[in-house]
Amino acid sequence: MRKRRKPIIVIPLLIVLTLIVGGGAVYHFNGEVEIYSRLSSETHAFYQVHSESPFINSAMNAAPYVPYAPYPDAQEALYTFDTPEGFTMVSYSQAWDSEMLQELYFELLRNEHGEEINFLHEVIVFPHEEEGGSALATYSRSTTVMEFFIEFPAFPPNFTIGFPQESGTINLYNGDKNTTVRSMASSLSHEYGHLFTFYHIFYAEHDDYSESDAAIRNTEYARLRDISRYNLLTSISREDLYLSERHRYIVEIAAEDYVQLMGSPTTRNVIDFVDVRQILNGAEQPLVTTSARNAFPQENMRIPLANDVPGLKEYFYSFVDAVPDVPVEEKKDITLQIERQTVEHNLSTGHRVFVYFTITWNTPYQEAIYTLICYDPYDYAGWGIPIKTVRPGQTASAIIGEYVVERGNQVHFPQESNATGTKVFCVVALLPDGTFYLSDKLEYVFG
Repeated sequence: MRKRRKPIIVIPLLIVLTLIVGGGAVYHFNGEVEIYSRLSSETHAFYQVHSESPFINSAMNAAPYVPYAPYPDAQEALYTFDTPEGFTMVSYSQAWDSEMLQELYFELLRNEHGEEINFLHEVIVFPHEEEGGSALATYSRSTTVMEFFIEFPAFPPNFTIGFPQESGTINLYNGDKNTTVRSMASSLSHEYGHLFTFYHIFYAEHDDYSESDAAIRNTEYARLRDISRYNLLTSISREDLYLSERHRYIVEIAAEDYVQLMGSPTTRNVIDFVDVRQILNGAEQPLVTTSARNAFPQENMRIPLANDVPGLKEYFYSFVDAVPDVPVEEKKDITLQIERQTVEHNLSTGHRVFVYFTITWNTPYQEAIYTLICYDPYDYAGWGIPIKTVRPGQTASAIIGEYVVERGNQVHFPQESNATGTKVFCVVALLPDGTFYLSDKLEYVFG
């Protein structure tokens, strides 16, 4: 059975009322103060030890992540917005004024949330990249101490009681470049997913808020995600392994599941990727970004999508006062075919045979957006490679390899490596209601 935490203010008030009721016995009261002070110190120390490093947003660039204290001590916040829930939206970027912070707050509320939102302390927008790292965003935990001043005849003057309370901070980077709510939505949702999953899942069954390997491994979530079958990792004590294998860490997968199952509709950001034929005909390949959820519904594409895990959506929604939506369409089979093709040209350097491959698939969801991706099954450390996005009404096919375009007496062909070695191909279907479905996977060995 999962244990739910009491609302923030209830436990402190109950303790205060208990002390006041028993305040006539001064000797007994003093003994209680000594005991509580000792426990408070130990608890606070525990939180401090377990709050040194922020959790890492999986939507990162390739460079290694180096944790650091993100607060600019010498700089005052430019803008703030105090939310009705009690946490603060803070900006160090000129692009994010109080009005923009309020819009970002409304975006945060579009993510499904429950009582865990009371443990959010700040959402901070920084103007530049993360110092010393390359994270798009981070989530960090800290401890705040709630102090109650009590005036009562049996108490010493200015008597206070402090209650250490875990709180979370979401740090969003590159605010000077990401100047729209949409550009921040995916990272914001992922980091809130860390708050949500640690509060409801990884801490809920342990009174000591344990982060141990055994504590995380024995959660209901780990059972649903079948961690043994997919060789997922639970310990977060080895920083070096976490940096290189974060797509296998259960705490990161849980945050990604939150975005898929409970994230704001704004997180379903679509970027239209183009294949080599389109590029040779003048199309420009967009910047590959992990905010393109049509290509990257989750970081680890080796495991099932959240919607495909029986009971997972219901489990997440059991923590909030909401009922999950039923997908408009049930999952249907999407299968891929690949055909090898050649074209010959006599170049000034001699005869040359160009080899390219046409990948096609069926489109069972009429209004869905389909994105073909691939990855290397033997050297996979996170995101795959997007190849082409197909919108409703467009032909479901893509070209990889040495596709040739002739212009006058010149032959143009791409230099790309998607048609070498062994690759796994799959299609991500994004339905209008925000549901993600994944096709069958096709492994192909290029000769």
